[in-house]
Amino acid sequence: MSIGLSGLRAAQAGLSTTGQNISNVNTAGFSRQQTVQTASTSQFTGSGYIGTGVDVTTVQRVYSDYLTAALRETTGTSAAADAYSTQVSQVDGYLADSSSNLSSATDSFFAAVQAVSNNPSDAASRQTMLSTAQTLTTRFNDLSGRLQAQGAAADRQIDDSVSQVNTLAQQVAVLNRSILSTGSASGSQPPNDLLDQRDALMQQISGLVGGTALQQSDGTLSVFVGNGQPLVVGSNASTLTTIPDDQDPTKKQLAVTINGQTQRVATQQSVGGTIGGLLQFRDDILTPTENSLGQIAIGLGSALNAQNQLGQDANGNPGAALFTIPAPVVTARATNSTGAALAVTITNPSQLTASDYRLDYDGTNYTLTDLSKNTSQQFSSLPQTVDGIQIAVSSPLAAGDRFTISPTRNGASGIALAASDPSAIAAAAPVALSVGSSNTGAAQLGSLTVATGSSSWPANLQTPVAVEFHVSGSTTTYDLVDPSTNAVLSSGNAYSAGTTISQNGWNLTLTGAPADGDTFTVGPNTGGTGDNRNALLLAAVQQATVTSVGSAQTTYNGLVGLIGDKAQEASSLSTSESNLLSQSQDARDSVSGVNLDEEAVNLQKYQQAYQAASKSIATAEVMFESILALFTTTT
Repeated sequence: MSIGLSGLRAAQAGLSTTGQNISNVNTAGFSRQQTVQTASTSQFTGSGYIGTGVDVTTVQRVYSDYLTAALRETTGTSAAADAYSTQVSQVDGYLADSSSNLSSATDSFFAAVQAVSNNPSDAASRQTMLSTAQTLTTRFNDLSGRLQAQGAAADRQIDDSVSQVNTLAQQVAVLNRSILSTGSASGSQPPNDLLDQRDALMQQISGLVGGTALQQSDGTLSVFVGNGQPLVVGSNASTLTTIPDDQDPTKKQLAVTINGQTQRVATQQSVGGTIGGLLQFRDDILTPTENSLGQIAIGLGSALNAQNQLGQDANGNPGAALFTIPAPVVTARATNSTGAALAVTITNPSQLTASDYRLDYDGTNYTLTDLSKNTSQQFSSLPQTVDGIQIAVSSPLAAGDRFTISPTRNGASGIALAASDPSAIAAAAPVALSVGSSNTGAAQLGSLTVATGSSSWPANLQTPVAVEFHVSGSTTTYDLVDPSTNAVLSSGNAYSAGTTISQNGWNLTLTGAPADGDTFTVGPNTGGTGDNRNALLLAAVQQATVTSVGSAQTTYNGLVGLIGDKAQEASSLSTSESNLLSQSQDARDSVSGVNLDEEAVNLQKYQQAYQAASKSIATAEVMFESILALFTTTT
């Protein structure tokens, strides 16, 4: 009867364990359980050792540390790839959208410029040009605004994920305490459900921030993130937080606060999960895209400003800037000395890159680091000019001061239309050529352009200059003469067809051969409302090199192509990582998952064992009754 009773108990334990498995077949993170049975200590008799039944020694999880760790890792990488791909595809949509991209606005603007060049005195054409210029700046602003909004949303998602990680870490610490209290590490029975709950929490943490888990000898689980910063140790949980990035204070960087001390998580490459994907998107896609759009806006706007300032508007005045160009962004590190400041200006917009820079001062030398290329150069003094910007000290620096310089960051968001009057469009050139009435040679106007800006216009360009040719045999020379005083400004200059004649900020070329005594006079362009020479040069800016890459369209096409490639790569990687995650989940489930067919067999097995043990007890009872009957008969 004792042996049968132990069999009943073992079968009952098996039935209960099987029922637990079946009930949790759809419970995420549940590990299949099984009873472990051993034979009870046998009893020695003269006929040998007679069995005394069965003992259920434990109920254990069917579990693989290796497969669980692999699942955690693939969960982190898949979540990172998915978050990154989602964000990149949005940027790709912004840039490639035919109704809202930059190309359509740029084409419309230059079509309007061409219309002004065709009819420079037409007020309607001038107004259309200003309207399309406003549309162009609005398109830059809108694209930048979308990127900024996406960046803000990503930051909020990072903050939400950090909050979730902290909550999960606290729960892991509580479970560690509970598991430790069971004494399972010292030989007590394992708390299977608590272990499963802790694994499920760790799985969620991996999906949010990656990290690693290390099983300790006391049964607790230590969790580490980033470069090994402890998130959970025993029953204590640290706090994950965000702080300003040391290289760019406008960005968030992860950190772990341990006992009141904050440790930075060094790089976004060391962070996985959703947070890692968002950080990678911010650093690899969002910031470079904002900088590239700003590079185009500043390059294009500056080129159009410069050309318009070389022309003459409808009122006969020097052309002014058409666009307002934002200045570089300079951000000081919070720990800089009081009052330390830099003055950064754009000196050559066409040389600007899409990079940000970090300037460090050690008390003697200045080190400028290109954050995109991770290259540095050192200077013993400032100002210095690098990549189209001049860096100068406006207030003294102290050793250890650091600044982040973003030359183009606000270019797209800050560009604006400066002109409001259609007459401000400088379609005409400020100078005109008059041909001497007594000329007999074949020389004709080739080109007359303004070579410099405000330094010559309007002052020098308002001063007429006559070009007088002298031909002696095969030699041709020219003098430059002030026609109002006949004073010779320059004499005996060698000339051949195509020679550029320069004076007072203008460049003149002639075709054909002049005769002796021929004169050409360059002077103010009075009454030039129908002149389209500068308008043609404004239209030519569309194809001109305005950035370090090339024209505005070439630069934008390169950006669209790059983001498109990144989006495709990210999508492929996300799909690949998702497949690996499914494989890892299947591998884990093949060991730890509940198989209903197998559990159905176990039910039948344990049911039969229970019935057999019951039959054994019933048989013992019959035998006992028979013995009692014999005893009664004998008596």
